[in-house]
Amino acid sequence: MPKPKILTYVDAGTDGTSRLIRAIAQQLPPAAYEIRAVMADDIKHDAALFDDAVLFVMPGGADLPFCEALNGAPNQRIRRFVEDGGVYLGICAGAYYACRELAFHAGTDGAICGARELGFVDALAVGSLSELTGGVAYDATPRSAAAAEIRTTSRLTAAPMTLYTHYHGGCRFEFSNASSDAAQVLAVYTGVAGTPPAIVSSPVGKGTAVLTGVHLEMSERECKEALSGHTDMGAHVHVCRRLAETGTARLEVFRRLLLHAGLALR
Repeated sequence: MPKPKILTYVDAGTDGTSRLIRAIAQQLPPAAYEIRAVMADDIKHDAALFDDAVLFVMPGGADLPFCEALNGAPNQRIRRFVEDGGVYLGICAGAYYACRELAFHAGTDGAICGARELGFVDALAVGSLSELTGGVAYDATPRSAAAAEIRTTSRLTAAPMTLYTHYHGGCRFEFSNASSDAAQVLAVYTGVAGTPPAIVSSPVGKGTAVLTGVHLEMSERECKEALSGHTDMGAHVHVCRRLAETGTARLEVFRRLLLHAGLALR
């Protein structure tokens, strides 16, 4: 009998995919799933790609290359997979990409705004959140990363948990009154005015889209690995140290998120 498949997109625009795949795999029972890295061409041409798949993971990185490679028929295949009962897990850029619309650095010369084809979650994804980074807008360097405090809701954990998570350019989610009924807020940003949603989940046909603006997969160790080689590592390692303060809670919430996405864990 074929194993259920976890598909992780690793093509242009993605970042940290090997770290993400490793973090997910570490929480799974041995040999329970086939974990496969996929490219845009796989989605376009592999007719059996989504057979036995249970989860499609869209990592962080940059949203525009996703649009360039996947708009049209590839996005339609991803949507059919979810509507037929699959789960989409979007992290950071993968979360922006799956909302109805995004507003990234709106009003600036480098703004990226507009509707997105998948539109799994009827929300506006807004970022980056410079209030979490001491006023530094996302610039793809460690200067714009932070340990963001979030608080879970009862939709994710039985009792609210407050913890630090790795943040690097992710979004908050803005819902209209009409669309908020379908979505579940799994966690909120405690350090942003109004405590807006940081992690959300929404039904899509028979399936589910789970979107997170923060990187729960990032531990203190992986944060340090990401900084290694930077000449100014010492100026940013405080982010890793802050993650260590709630490392046990971070792992528990990460596992709860994978459970919410329908995976069986070790």
